[in-house]
Amino acid sequence: MAITDAWLRANSGKPYNGKPEITYRDGLGVRISPKGKISWIYRVNFFGKPLKMTLGGYPELKIRDALRIRDDKAELVAQGIDPRSGLNLKTKTKPITIDEAITYWIENHAMDNVIQWQAHQKMFETDISPYIGAYPVRQLELIDFMPVFKKARERVSAQHAAGLMSKLKSVLSYTVRHGLIKFNPIAELRKTDVGEGTKARKTRQGKEGVIALWKAIDTVPTHQSNRNLLKLMMIFACRGNELRLSTKSEFDLEKRIWTVPVQHNKNRKKDPSPIVRAIPDLAAEIIAEQMKLWPDFKVMFPSVRFGRDQVMHRSNVVKIGTKLADTIQALGYPRTANHDMRRNARNIWEERKVPYKVSEVMLGHKVHTGIDAHYLDYKYPDEQREAYEMWCQIITEEIE
Repeated sequence: MAITDAWLRANSGKPYNGKPEITYRDGLGVRISPKGKISWIYRVNFFGKPLKMTLGGYPELKIRDALRIRDDKAELVAQGIDPRSGLNLKTKTKPITIDEAITYWIENHAMDNVIQWQAHQKMFETDISPYIGAYPVRQLELIDFMPVFKKARERVSAQHAAGLMSKLKSVLSYTVRHGLIKFNPIAELRKTDVGEGTKARKTRQGKEGVIALWKAIDTVPTHQSNRNLLKLMMIFACRGNELRLSTKSEFDLEKRIWTVPVQHNKNRKKDPSPIVRAIPDLAAEIIAEQMKLWPDFKVMFPSVRFGRDQVMHRSNVVKIGTKLADTIQALGYPRTANHDMRRNARNIWEERKVPYKVSEVMLGHKVHTGIDAHYLDYKYPDEQREAYEMWCQIITEEIE
């Protein structure tokens, strides 16, 4: 009896009293129950032992799909790999899957070195795991990845697809270096092959704009705690995460010093030392006010929604910054995102002749290189304080 699409449709889900198993070809066949439930089965000799396994049911698996899976299983057998477990009888090792490679990267690298590793993990769980996560890396070719990146592009954007590819390529390269896989199948891909890179934004305000921006913070429709976050981001020109993750113990109001611990320093690989910033008078007032808002908390900026002694989610900083961007744009000024505050400050500091190394330390960048990096760790506290006081006078219109 020949198995055809017509025969499968005619017998699926209907009473059946014929042969319980029917061979199709090359070890592939079907098993059909008296109630008409049809399953694809594959028989093969593996190291002299007969194996029988179920590949899936009909109509979920059409003939062409069953044949493709059968070919994959046959290739494993030819390589000495058990088609049921993936165990290589020669090396006694199971080939690592995409999901296992991602987990290995997260546990052995990302948790300690990537600040937003949870965001990367969620991206992989959404855009990679459902499609190729269970497949051994060595069974996949470049062409197998392209539909996955296409789905990500259609679901979100071309920039998202390019970022996803870049991160997955880093994961696979890491597992190659650690000897878990032999090669990276997407090593040759570029961002433009699957999407497009993020376009750098160059938005910045002039002196009039930063004054308007400072005033606009007080009109942003959010809790005072969040406004204080925006104010300190503008004064220090720091990264949002440095404040979001901060605790009260980092701020010494007596010595007027804010010490950002190494684990919160984005550049900790280049400069594995704390960021030390001088605290100007205006910032000291805001910090003191913020501490009074949450007198029993250790963290500086908790989520105002939940009111618990734990740092707010990183997305909250983006949302708060978006509200400020909407506000300043409505006033007729260039739209200013959180990171633009750093660009605003750096350009005006340069205009006001703040020494280069002082400005870079204030931004939290690595300053000393070469031999200097070995001998120097000076943070220019007095020079910072003078520059910050000048900056605060500018944004509050105290000097022209």
